[in-house]
Amino acid sequence: MNFWKSIYIKWNSQELAKWNSFRKTAYLILPLLIYFLVHDGTEVLLWALLNQILTAENTGLSDLLTENADTVRGGINGLAILTGVLVIWPALKQEIGKEGAALTVTDKKAEDGSQRFDMTKLVNNYALLAALAFLSAFGLNLLFHVIGLTSGSASYNRTARAQYGVNFMVGLILYGILSPVAEEAVFRGLIYNRMKRCFGNFLGVTVSALLFGCYHGNLVQGIYGTVLGLLIAYLYEKYGSFAAPVLFHSVANVSVYVMTYYNSLSDMSPAVSIGTMAAFLMGAGFCLWYIKKNVSAPKA
Repeated sequence: MNFWKSIYIKWNSQELAKWNSFRKTAYLILPLLIYFLVHDGTEVLLWALLNQILTAENTGLSDLLTENADTVRGGINGLAILTGVLVIWPALKQEIGKEGAALTVTDKKAEDGSQRFDMTKLVNNYALLAALAFLSAFGLNLLFHVIGLTSGSASYNRTARAQYGVNFMVGLILYGILSPVAEEAVFRGLIYNRMKRCFGNFLGVTVSALLFGCYHGNLVQGIYGTVLGLLIAYLYEKYGSFAAPVLFHSVANVSVYVMTYYNSLSDMSPAVSIGTMAAFLMGAGFCLWYIKKNVSAPKA
């Protein structure tokens, strides 16, 4: 079989056990490289096209694009994300199978011992997932604010200025839909699923979370991404559906983006910041405890 075609196939653990380390590494890394090559290549082409527009004699359009440089940058990144996801979609579809077809939870047992769909439980479990995403994401951001980690990182502040310079509605689409889908496709859909079949669950969770943290490119978001990466992988296993990590990631991104768009954290007094942080993290802990006790992936 053609090697390039083989990296898009969902090989089982028994088959992967026969492979040497080099082939396993290629199976894990190449889809990631393909995504970023296509993503970056698309960005280069779009920036080249934009440069042609800016060098034209339409001064009004050039001024408009220049005034909205961060939004334009965000839009180009969004289009690049879509292109990258389309390229790895065949591999992702193989990995998640029917997981993404519906939001599923363990069904309630019927009297005859069979399983049946339980809409109330489904809604409750995913509402808890959304609450956990909101509370943990904002609680961690408050923690970093309280200990001075965000204010002390120049690289984080450069990234934040670019992110919050984007038009608000464009930012919601970019950070609430496109980025979560693409990042979960790469880091949980492909890397995590393949890592756990190649090397087991522990390494799958750990490596995918570390790579997710490193991907963000600065210490603050690296720590944040690693912590959330560990949590997202755990929730993926608990819910048994690719919808779970995507929903968690989307709610976490939107929550932080909306609540910090106007730099609201800096307006909080230290006492309010600490109290709110504690309340949010305790709430997140309760949600996580409840999910651990009451949610389990549907049986195949």
